[in-house]
Amino acid sequence: MGSRLVPFVSLALLSCLIACSAQRTPEPDRPTRAVAPPASSPLAKVEGGMTPREVENILGPPTDENQYITGKAFIPFYFGQDRWRRAYFYRGLGRVVFAGGGGFSMNAHVERVEYDPNEPGRAR
Repeated sequence: MGSRLVPFVSLALLSCLIACSAQRTPEPDRPTRAVAPPASSPLAKVEGGMTPREVENILGPPTDENQYITGKAFIPFYFGQDRWRRAYFYRGLGRVVFAGGGGFSMNAHVERVEYDPNEPGRAR
C-alpha cells in the first residue's frame, strides 16, 4: 500500500512546488499624476463636486462615457459614497471622473479632472 501511495504524494508535492514557484510579474506602470489643465482649456472651469449636468453645461456632451463599480460596492451593508464611478471622455481634452453618491442614490459629483490633450475620446 505504501509503495502505491508514494507516486501520488510525490506528484502532489511537485504540483504544490510548481504552483508556489515565485514568478516575477512585471511591475505595473506607476500612475502618472494628473496634470492640471491650463487656464485656456475648458477643463479648467470644471471643479470638484460639480454634477454631471453642470459639467455638460460647460463642456457639452462627452465624446464617450463609461460607468463601473468600485470595490466598496462589495462591502456588506456599506451604503456610503464612491460605490460606483462614471467617466466622461472628451476627445482632445481629457477625462472627467465622477464618484457616485451614497446609499441607493444615483447622484454623482466630480471626483477628478484628468487633462490629456492626446485623449482619443473613447471609453477604455
